[in-house]
Amino acid sequence: MTGVHVKIKPAIINWVFEHIPSDNVSPDIVDTLETWKEGSVQPTFNQVKTISHKLHIPLGYFFLNSPPKEELPLLEYRTIDSVAADPPSRNLVDTIGYAENVQDWMRNYLIDAGSDAQPFVGSAKGICSADLLADLMRKNMHLEIDWYTACTDPADSFNVIRKKLESIGILILMNGIVGTNSHRKLDINEFRAFTLIDDYAPLIFINRNDSDGARLFSLLHEAVHIWLGVASFYNERPDNTASINDVEQLCNAVTAEILVPNQTFKEKWNLYRQELPQKDVVEKLTVLFKCGITVIARRALDNNYINAVQYQEIVTIAINNYNKQRKMRKSGGGDFYRTAISRFDTRFLLALDNSIKERKTQYTDAYRLTGLNRTSFANLLDKVRGGT
Repeated sequence: MTGVHVKIKPAIINWVFEHIPSDNVSPDIVDTLETWKEGSVQPTFNQVKTISHKLHIPLGYFFLNSPPKEELPLLEYRTIDSVAADPPSRNLVDTIGYAENVQDWMRNYLIDAGSDAQPFVGSAKGICSADLLADLMRKNMHLEIDWYTACTDPADSFNVIRKKLESIGILILMNGIVGTNSHRKLDINEFRAFTLIDDYAPLIFINRNDSDGARLFSLLHEAVHIWLGVASFYNERPDNTASINDVEQLCNAVTAEILVPNQTFKEKWNLYRQELPQKDVVEKLTVLFKCGITVIARRALDNNYINAVQYQEIVTIAINNYNKQRKMRKSGGGDFYRTAISRFDTRFLLALDNSIKERKTQYTDAYRLTGLNRTSFANLLDKVRGGT
C-alpha cells in the first residue's frame, strides 16, 4: 500500500493549513501540500504518512471526506479570548489528550480500588468571598496561614503546595514539551496551565516553561477551580488588561490571599515603607513571601500603594528579565530521571506500578501513559520508590 497513490481532498488541505504553525513549518512541506491541493501531484501513502508525522496530525485525518471536528471542550474555559481565538496548536491538542488519558486511567484505577470521591471537588460552589474560600482550602490542605515562612524561594514554595495538593488526591502533571519530544515545546503564550475536573481524579497540568513564581501562581489558581468545581484553561498574562469573568477574578483573589495574606502584607508594607523606597519594598516583600514579584505588585495595586502605571512597569520589567534569563539558559543536560519525576504525579506512578503487579495493567499501557520505554520506566519506578 505504501507505493499506492492516494487523493487528498482540498478541504482537508485547507484544514491542515489552518491548524499548523506556518512560521515553524518548512517551505518544502507547504509547497508539497499546495501541489496536493491543486491536484497536480497525487501523493503516495508513504508520503502522506511522512507529512502526518512531521505535522503531528493524525494520519486518518488526511483521508476524510470533510474536515475533522476536534472536540476540545476545555478551550471553552479560556481565561482570555474565549470566543474569538486561534485554533489550538497540535502541541496543545496532544497535551490535553495525554492529560485526559492519565486522568481516565487514574479514575478507573481508584474506582476499581474502592476509593471514595474527593469531597473537596466542587465543595466551594456558592462561596463568593476570597477570604472564606482561602480559609477552606488551607484547612483542606492542612496548610498554615504563614506556610511560606518555611520556604526558601518560589520554586520551593511550588514544591510545598504541589505536595500538599497531591497528598489530598489532586493529580499534578508538569511539562514544558509534548511527552518526551524536546522539539515540541509548549508555548506559555498559548497556555500556562489547565484543569480537568473529576470527582475521583481532579487533574492540574502546569506549563513548565513559565517562571517559578508564575508556576506557583498558576498551580494555586487552578486548585481554586477544583474547589469551585469549574474546569479551567489558564492563559492570562501578568500584564493582562482585558477583562476577566467573576470566576477568574475570584480565583486570582483566593490565590493571592493564600500566597500573600493581605493583613500581613499591609503590616509589612507599612513597616518597610518607613525606611525603604517603594521599589525596594516590593522586592523585599517578594523575598519575604517567597513568590513572584508580580503577585506583590498586584497586592500593592489593590491596596492603592502603587498606581496602574507603576504596576505595569514592575510587571514589564519582570517579564523582560525572565525572557532574558530563558535565552541565556542552555538547553539540555540535567538529570533525566529527576526531570521525569517532576513531570508526573508520584501517586500516579505508584498506582501504575501496583496495577501492573496485580496484572490489571499491561506494561505497554504503562509505557504509553508515561512516554517511556521498558528500561527508563523501570529505572524511574526505582527512583520513585527510593532506589539509587
